[in-house]
Amino acid sequence: MLFCTVGTAYAQWPPEVRRAQPVDEPPVARALPVEEPPVLTPSHSAEDFSEPAARDTEAPDRRQLEYANALFTRKLYDLAVPEYQKYLDDYPGRSGRANAYFSLGESYRNLNRPSSARTNFQKVLNDYGESEFAGPAAYALAETAFTQKDYAAALPLFQRSAAKSKEAAVALSAHYFQARCLEILGRKDEACGIYQEVAEAPNPNPYREDARLTAAPILIGRGRKIDALKQYEALSSETCRKLENSGRSRRLGCTACNTNPANTSSYSLITRKNGRNFRRPPRPK
Repeated sequence: MLFCTVGTAYAQWPPEVRRAQPVDEPPVARALPVEEPPVLTPSHSAEDFSEPAARDTEAPDRRQLEYANALFTRKLYDLAVPEYQKYLDDYPGRSGRANAYFSLGESYRNLNRPSSARTNFQKVLNDYGESEFAGPAAYALAETAFTQKDYAAALPLFQRSAAKSKEAAVALSAHYFQARCLEILGRKDEACGIYQEVAEAPNPNPYREDARLTAAPILIGRGRKIDALKQYEALSSETCRKLENSGRSRRLGCTACNTNPANTSSYSLITRKNGRNFRRPPRPK
């Protein structure tokens, strides 16, 4: 009886139909939802609500100044000039204005427009005298005055450059040419002291040899022969590898100490080479 019931129930179930599967049929591509970035909920501070507007306004001026600097770095001075001017016209009060004025001056100088160069360098000194560009701007103006033999005008500018320049190379060069101005203006005692300071400055120091050679005759003229001999001895020890005869400088120094100071002039002219020429100091970064 039980077997009959089971058999009857089984007979009522429909038989399983096995469907044929297609061979090598590629799967049907399914549409995928577009991936959207997760929504972030940052935590805000008091500064976050005040800075976005400032950042939005500062970004364009930074880009403009960087673009002008890039042209300057590539020595495309004629293209850099209008870009610096655009920065100055469009973004008053920004922190890069000293950079722009100084770079405008350098661009004009390289384009042989000295009057425009001088105007922009002077603008740096007048309005941004405490910036890192004040020292190099003073140096540029002093170099122009020195080249024009206006030593009285160049002297305070070199002095200011030496005091304000953060770059050691600019400060050293300004200090050396400050002594040159003093020497030419007849203030040799002051010049001698600065020459000795320049001679003791650490390397790189392209002015050491000339500073010693200039200070020594001044010291001899003031009766300070021992101090003069020290300068010649220091010069000899520093330049012995450059001279064919390492004792030549010391012998000349000893001879000069017992004769006329003018006797050292020929040696000075030989050994100075290009030591008295201007070396363009590096541009502030």
